[in-house]
Amino acid sequence: MATIKQIYATVHSCQFDGVAVTQGVGNMVKRDLVLVRVVASDGTVGYGEAHMGLNPTAIAEVINHSIAPQLVGRDSHDVEGCWQAVYRHQIVTHGLGAGSVIAMSGVDIALWDLRGKLLGLPVYKLMGGSKKRLRAYAGGMGLGWQPDTDLEREIGKLVDQGYTAVKLRIGQGIGPDASKVRHIRKVFGDTLDIAVDAATRYTQSDIAAVTRFCEDGQVLWLEEPFAPDDLHAYAELRRATQVPIAAGENHFTKHAFRDLLERRAITILQPDSAKAGGLTETKKIADMGAAWHLQVAPHTSQSVIGTAANVHLLCAISNGLIYEADISARNPWRDDLATNPLKVENGFIEPNDLPGLGLEIDEAMLEAYPAIPGASYVPPARTAAA
Repeated sequence: MATIKQIYATVHSCQFDGVAVTQGVGNMVKRDLVLVRVVASDGTVGYGEAHMGLNPTAIAEVINHSIAPQLVGRDSHDVEGCWQAVYRHQIVTHGLGAGSVIAMSGVDIALWDLRGKLLGLPVYKLMGGSKKRLRAYAGGMGLGWQPDTDLEREIGKLVDQGYTAVKLRIGQGIGPDASKVRHIRKVFGDTLDIAVDAATRYTQSDIAAVTRFCEDGQVLWLEEPFAPDDLHAYAELRRATQVPIAAGENHFTKHAFRDLLERRAITILQPDSAKAGGLTETKKIADMGAAWHLQVAPHTSQSVIGTAANVHLLCAISNGLIYEADISARNPWRDDLATNPLKVENGFIEPNDLPGLGLEIDEAMLEAYPAIPGASYVPPARTAAA
């Protein structure tokens, strides 16, 4: 029986040098990677990614000094047991709350990768799924706040690459937001699916205006219009419109999603495997959504590891909707961290067939990206609503 010999995380940062994207969460000035390794007693390494949480070195500290000592020596295959142990002693009481969940997310993904490698099976098979060719939409760190004509040119290039769905970054103000959606719909017609992401920048007083331009623009979904704790506003908005309401990237564990479901607050679940509790927890969240006949469109994370985790999850659940592709101009964690990265081709993506997450990680490339403490975003200036 292979046991867990070592767990450790390192942080790596890539500065943006003038190619940052401005959107509702702020102006991104660097891209951080919290890379997690779980090493088995036979030397096999599983890789995971924890979301940077706007404080990547702090997330790594939780992994290295709180979670690792608790799990070393346990059975490498006991993924559920590891999750429950951390939940009871780091999350339920006297822990760091969401910070502990994010940290455990990276460890859990690495445990699934490790288990797949030890058993010689891809993660989607371990989770009871099958290989699928998944439709992708252009999202991630792209399509930010910019003039409508510039946005049109950027989307035109994506359409030429085969994308049939995009996500616009709104939350700039009702006037600019409505103009953006109206312009892109007029230019690209009904053949392009348009989702919109407000990054929690609306309030309940915006509901009527937001509903109007989303319905007129026939948007695929409206994502995170409100703060994640404002369940009343989500439920009120869902009752007010037929536009699908999506949220979940800032909800942690199945318990938060239980509250969303019981309030009938959203129609599309968007857990992030690198934030919500890893693959163990996001699979449970997806299955809960299936019980309510709702679909899942996972939130993407920083690296090819998060990409692979989401792809394997979508291959293993019955209610997967679509994969979110990061289209940012520069992302070494997406392009260079693995020698065999997963790529969107003609608007679709599928997993590799190698064991675990199917990735061959190149740790040598990390030497060029030392950690830079601090937040990845600086707050944007809000445009007055028109």
